Amino acid sequence: MFLEIKNFRDVPVKKEVQLTVVGKVFRPNKKKVLALNKCLEEYFRLVNWYLNFNSTSKTFLHKNSYESAKKLFNLNTALIQTARDKAVEIVKSFNEKKKEGKVKTERPKLKRISIRFDKRCYSFAKTTNKLTPYWLTLSLNRKERVTLPVVFGERQRKFIEEALQGKWQFCTVEMVKKNGEWYAHFVLKKEIELIEPETVIGVDLGEWNIATTVAVSKQNSKPMKGKFWSGARIREIRGKYAHLRRNLQRKKRLDLVRKIGRKEERIVNQQLHIIANEIVAHAKQFEKPVIAMEKLDGIRENMNSSAKLNRRLHAWSFRKLQQYIEYKANLEGIPVVYVNPKNSSKSCHRCGHVARTKSREFRCSKCGLVYNRDLNAAINLAHALMRGMGWGSCEPPKLPDEVLTQSQDGTGEAPSVRAG
Repeated sequence: MFLEIKNFRDVPVKKEVQLTVVGKVFRPNKKKVLALNKCLEEYFRLVNWYLNFNSTSKTFLHKNSYESAKKLFNLNTALIQTARDKAVEIVKSFNEKKKEGKVKTERPKLKRISIRFDKRCYSFAKTTNKLTPYWLTLSLNRKERVTLPVVFGERQRKFIEEALQGKWQFCTVEMVKKNGEWYAHFVLKKEIELIEPETVIGVDLGEWNIATTVAVSKQNSKPMKGKFWSGARIREIRGKYAHLRRNLQRKKRLDLVRKIGRKEERIVNQQLHIIANEIVAHAKQFEKPVIAMEKLDGIRENMNSSAKLNRRLHAWSFRKLQQYIEYKANLEGIPVVYVNPKNSSKSCHRCGHVARTKSREFRCSKCGLVYNRDLNAAINLAHALMRGMGWGSCEPPKLPDEVLTQSQDGTGEAPSVRAG
């Protein structure tokens, strides 16, 4: 079995990572709220105005509309430029969705917007004020500035303090209005150095087990410490809300359908964040880890299952989970490399024979190996990257039942693993 992979030598030694920290504007007075609301309305109008050009070129918009925008809209010139950038991003995103058949309209329709402030039109400082030490000053237009108290949760405050100490660089601030409250989304960035790996962590994604990991060391090719994250909770959430949507659609309550859809996504995203955190924590216990995950390009287009199963699989957020894992791993200095998953779930990790799998067990008709299907795939992904890094032949273990496995809750529940 040969898996086409991205060569690890192509992975940069250093990488820029971004982080968004959310703070709440704390008890702003009526005058400041009114100023923010007026700015939001003007910014919304401006982005809509830019959308009429239907352009994905910032240069084109700057040459053909910038001077007119300054005359038509009462906003800081920096805000005029960030509104232009937002319009370009919206059009690009709309065009991508249109290619995929996800939208039927000819032009994007703007329903809500956040105000993007770059470093030219905001400042942020820590003070000795008793109300809150963190204060954000925004330049709204040529004459108006507002200074706002901002409060953070414990974890968010940790990153803000690191940024104030120079460990992160402040980029943009997105001012978001939600349910009548204002929130400041600080985008921070820094350059991290990726480690030279000694251990590969293969990560296989699926519906039954949403994630399965296994570690393989450069010094010893025997896989060790496999771990499983069950997909049961997400299946339960998806099933519950699918049932609610069907009932609401029968009653033609489309407003509630959209509302519960957003709630469903929030709950699922929270579960994905928890799983991603646990996978990165699992990887950190090994010496100089690198995470190997499968390329998902075209995975949905290649589904040949029943219509019901295809609908279920289309609802799964495999790519989003990968993005969370990569983002959180990079923050820890752990590289992430994607490999071609062709036959990774069908090939025996011991002898390489390709066999059909119809159950949760992988059975090799050539060497007699009986193994958990997801764990077998994770080992194949790890071995593929190891070959790409030139770590010898990466022979699998002679006795595959030596793999130590853990379930998601750490109870040590082992899959079907035995030698033939």
